[in-house]
Amino acid sequence: MRDRSGIMSVRVTGMDGSLLFEADSEHFSFPRMFIHNMPVNNIIMIKQKSLPQFEADSAVYVIAHMKNGDRIKYTGRVKLSLENQINIQIRDEYGTLMEERRRYFKVQSSLRCVISGYERDDTVYEFETPLISTIKNVSIGGVFIEGTDPPFRKGDILLLNFKVEREVVGAVVEVLRLQLFSDGTLEGYGCEFTNVDKKMEGLLAKLVYGIQMKQRQEKLENDLRKEEAQKRIKGS
Repeated sequence: MRDRSGIMSVRVTGMDGSLLFEADSEHFSFPRMFIHNMPVNNIIMIKQKSLPQFEADSAVYVIAHMKNGDRIKYTGRVKLSLENQINIQIRDEYGTLMEERRRYFKVQSSLRCVISGYERDDTVYEFETPLISTIKNVSIGGVFIEGTDPPFRKGDILLLNFKVEREVVGAVVEVLRLQLFSDGTLEGYGCEFTNVDKKMEGLLAKLVYGIQMKQRQEKLENDLRKEEAQKRIKGS
């Protein structure tokens, strides 16, 4: 697999495209192993709870989600299948770049943020008391921030701070648009990151993936609760 350090998560699917499971970067690695006494380095080892069981040499697809938003699909064969570990040998070294819906995947959020100041017409203004707002959605490319008082203008540069897990991210964003409610009041600002380096890109990708996984888990739990409620109604 190419650029292994740039992989944020992987999805493993059947040959029909059905999702089997997925894992983030904390749960997979690329160890050097031996098969039939021959060294191989194209094994992805995934360790997490309650993995599905596969027959030996089952064919699967491994879809790598990259930091830059790309998705690369590899063909592979399952070489080890346990409840808490699966080893997959990648057969397609370079994979296939999948056609993207959009470059940056956006997720809804309710992330608190602090705006410490802004730049307008080449002049920097710092707030004595920083503004507290909410990031309503986020992607690797930018954020949508809830409206503030005082309001900002299109073209303003905002100095923004928010947390990804325990790490504080200091971001610089440019206001690209003001979005209004139907009654004409300010809803918020569509902003683009202007200072994204490799480290920050990785943190943003981790944030987006973490929110996405949490939302999927919440949906799954809601669906299960609805299913149980329907069973109780039918059984009463």
